Amino acid sequence: MATNTTTTSFDLLPHSKHVDWESSETTFRMYVGYLSLLFDVGVLTYHFTTPFHPKFYVTTARRRVLQLHILSGCLEIIACVCAFYAQDPTKYAYAAAAFGAIAHVPSTFYQIPTVLGIKAFLVPSLGLVTALHGYFAINLVLNPTSFYYLLSTYLTVHIYAWSRVFFALYYRFKLFEGHRFSAAMLTSGTLLVPSVLGLRGNIGLITFVIMSDIILRSTGTVEFWKAWTTEHPRELAANPEKKVVLEALVTAAEVSNAVQSLSVQDPKDRYSRICATVMTANARNTSPREKAFAVFRAIDVNRDNELSVNEFKDFLLACGISTFEMEDKLMLEGLFQNRKVVTADDFCAWFTKSWIHSSSISVPRMPSTPRGQAKLVFDTLDADGSGALDLVELETLLTSWGLPHSEAADYLKNHDKDKSGTIEFQEFYETMGTVWKFAIQSFIDEGKILIEA
Repeated sequence: MATNTTTTSFDLLPHSKHVDWESSETTFRMYVGYLSLLFDVGVLTYHFTTPFHPKFYVTTARRRVLQLHILSGCLEIIACVCAFYAQDPTKYAYAAAAFGAIAHVPSTFYQIPTVLGIKAFLVPSLGLVTALHGYFAINLVLNPTSFYYLLSTYLTVHIYAWSRVFFALYYRFKLFEGHRFSAAMLTSGTLLVPSVLGLRGNIGLITFVIMSDIILRSTGTVEFWKAWTTEHPRELAANPEKKVVLEALVTAAEVSNAVQSLSVQDPKDRYSRICATVMTANARNTSPREKAFAVFRAIDVNRDNELSVNEFKDFLLACGISTFEMEDKLMLEGLFQNRKVVTADDFCAWFTKSWIHSSSISVPRMPSTPRGQAKLVFDTLDADGSGALDLVELETLLTSWGLPHSEAADYLKNHDKDKSGTIEFQEFYETMGTVWKFAIQSFIDEGKILIEA
């Protein structure tokens, strides 16, 4: 049976007995469909045994939308399978189309703006695939016995399931580190779009993404474009570029007490002095905030208790990072934020916030109780050891996970029961389970927790 036939007479039903296996296009679509059903089991098992990403659960509205999304997707898939095997698929096709067009497609559009990864690629491509899903669902209502629209509706609902499969594959073989979520979503899109539109589908997908970004680039602000083209990883770990900077900063911390002045004009001479004296001082056993102060003293070459952009650039050059890399990776943006100088407190806040996402966590043993796991996460986030988490730092953490600033602020405001502007451990443990449960699972998945011998 040709896949581009929009109607099917009842003498060619059920669909399952009249698949045109001689057609390579139909065969490809059918294999993708069977694999999708197999992967559904694994994806659902994963989600029912692993904490959801906090961005889906920090507000009631998002929690309800996620529940609707999962339920409607499952029911739509079941209805599609029943329609494929039924002698009269009409009622099942109507049900599948209704679940898709009324519930699953709108709930997907609602969640697209908070997608992780590189939004410049993923928002347009997910928007296009979701629109295709809606288009096929509506046409399935108009042609309930159409094999083409039934299979296309079934395939487009699986964009997320396939992205989870590719994400797990890339994670297993340590591929695309730092861009794993974007790579997984793009791979699933380039697989599913041709399965419903043929090879021309990928050309259309690429064209749509490029045109969307050209329009946004010409109309959006510089700040918007930076956020739009920056990777927002699903994992809790910092990106590789940030780790390079932090490692360089720790090197400075280790020699800060031994090197009286690092203001050597030639970066190569300065770097050689760091290497020559690195074994004479050790800052690795201090807290992140103590490390930060040591680093600040090491690179504040004029000792004015302020760090200028030029001083920090000079230090990065000394550590082998080129000017092009600094600008390309936005290494100065997070610290200076359009300011000419930063204070020691500004620098320490930036350093400790970055440090908790990049360093390993050493513990005598893995906590076995929920309270112990929450305490481990709390102590890790409490970089200055004050016994409380600053709301601004927690908001930064939540927005880095893809949550809009307004929703992150509202969530933290509602959980700051005593209105102190900080979150103490008891508040964190009792009311922010969504955050610490995801964080502890993320620490485990990334291998950040090291058991001391």
